Amino acid sequence: MAKAEKRIPVREETFERLGEFKGAGETWDDVVNALIEVRQRQNRRDLLERTDDDEYVALGDL
Repeated sequence: MAKAEKRIPVREETFERLGEFKGAGETWDDVVNALIEVRQRQNRRDLLERTDDDEYVALGDL
């Protein structure tokens, strides 16, 4: 599959803030993917917290 490149316009301030996450040898793609992974983990934790209660129902009982 051919590599597709897209442009994502951001303000200068946003670009500078993103640059704080970029290490030597990392690409911008690496930075964006790392941020996505962090957000996905946080979303899963938030979902677990919202659904965490004392009532346990076995999967087979659903």
